[in-house]
Amino acid sequence: MELPVVLANGKTLTIEVKKSSRAKHFRLVAGIYGIKAILPAGREAKELHDFIASKESWILKTWEYYSRLRQKMGCDSEEPASRTKTIYYLGIPYTLQVVKDRQQFATISDNLKVITFHVQDRRKYRRFVKEWYRQQTERIVSDRLVGIGNRLKLQYNRVSIKDQKSRWASCSKKRNLNFNLLLSAAPLQVIDYVIIHELVHLVEFSHSDRFWHAVGQADPDYLEHRNWLKKHEYLIRID
Repeated sequence: MELPVVLANGKTLTIEVKKSSRAKHFRLVAGIYGIKAILPAGREAKELHDFIASKESWILKTWEYYSRLRQKMGCDSEEPASRTKTIYYLGIPYTLQVVKDRQQFATISDNLKVITFHVQDRRKYRRFVKEWYRQQTERIVSDRLVGIGNRLKLQYNRVSIKDQKSRWASCSKKRNLNFNLLLSAAPLQVIDYVIIHELVHLVEFSHSDRFWHAVGQADPDYLEHRNWLKKHEYLIRID
């Protein structure tokens, strides 16, 4: 379900409506690809219209903010996520395609720049996409972590791949390393930077000058790699 909203600047914005059996209140969720409205079970669409109308000022400011961000990121599409989904893998944007199948697997077409996820239940495809990312990240981190750790002569304990909301990686005082399951969306050089970042934290827990000096010695282009993550953090997600 979609609702057209005419903003004060004359722009007509399409808001995607998602029904939720868990939500208790109306709410709006904004992102770089658009704004969604959450409709609690048992509530009427008329109430949602009134709620959206009361938030018109917020919607306009939010749309303008993400419009500027899309231009900055070179992302021109305003298509709702239900029509166009883009995911990243090794730094390359792909169109996400979901098809129903008896078995679950994924295929990558580098020529068409499409990743097709074959799933048994289309409504739960996000779970499979997350698991696919987890497997990719685990494989890539495992392949690269040993060599980088040996090169830096730094030892670690347990390695985990987690669904971290706001961090690409982290380490603990027990010398355990955690990596965001979406890390495989980044280019290999950027993944290496994240690995180096966390390994250096094993000896320098704060982001001190000594920390960044050590990171720079291991990765002379770390500023470029760090900026890639900052630039793409709004684009790498699972809708």
